[in-house]
Amino acid sequence: MPLGVDGKTYWRRLGEGARPALALHCNLGHSGAFRGIGASLGDLLTIDAPDMAGHGRSAAYEAGTLTGEQLLDAILARLDGPVDVIGHSYGGLVGLRLAIERPDLVRSLSLFEPVLMLAAKYRAPEAFAQNASYMARVFALYEKGDHEGAVRLFVEEWGDGTPWEQLPEETRATFTRQMPVVMASQDDVDRDIGDVMPRLSQVTVPCLVMDGALSPSIIKHTCDGLAAGVQNGRRVTFAGAGHMGAISHASEVAGEVRKTIEATPL
Repeated sequence: MPLGVDGKTYWRRLGEGARPALALHCNLGHSGAFRGIGASLGDLLTIDAPDMAGHGRSAAYEAGTLTGEQLLDAILARLDGPVDVIGHSYGGLVGLRLAIERPDLVRSLSLFEPVLMLAAKYRAPEAFAQNASYMARVFALYEKGDHEGAVRLFVEEWGDGTPWEQLPEETRATFTRQMPVVMASQDDVDRDIGDVMPRLSQVTVPCLVMDGALSPSIIKHTCDGLAAGVQNGRRVTFAGAGHMGAISHASEVAGEVRKTIEATPL
């Protein structure tokens, strides 16, 4: 498959392994976030990773479109056979939906903190309510037109711990510009408009669900619920990691991904 821009989507390739893989990044990220995992798994996998709309080198996000649908369309236009899927945060949620809607294209799932928050609603109602309250503050700032204030509050909870003022000016500007995509994705994250939760039991492939011990409290319950809901789930938590653990702890995460993939025949 050719690399570079495919229609409106930019694709990056990592590794030279025999097994094809697909890697889906988080909101406010880009495909280059998988360089660490790709370096650790390059002997095993050839990873194709898209930039979401409005991220990296892909075309700008078109207001009013469903971000998950856009990404799924780009994936389905590209895949020509089954792949091992690695997903981080929102990318993990899209990977789950792909496994449900096109099981013929997914050989295994390795997900770091997939953000299907409804998985925590009944397991941990206090954590669910706390997250809903937090995101309501983000939405309030965004709807007032304060996109920078909204993304600043968002990354305080879901970033890598770097204070907003210490981020490079270009990064702050990019995050602010990407905030419409983050807001649009909340229909998937908080409301599950892709109907992933009711169909979790349809996921039969090996499914590794990972989180960081330092992540927001809702994440543990979300990951526990997802791992329990699929047919072949496995849970791993990384000490010292937060929501960006797929980047900050790439080698450790890759080690667990390798276990899952090597146990899954071609």
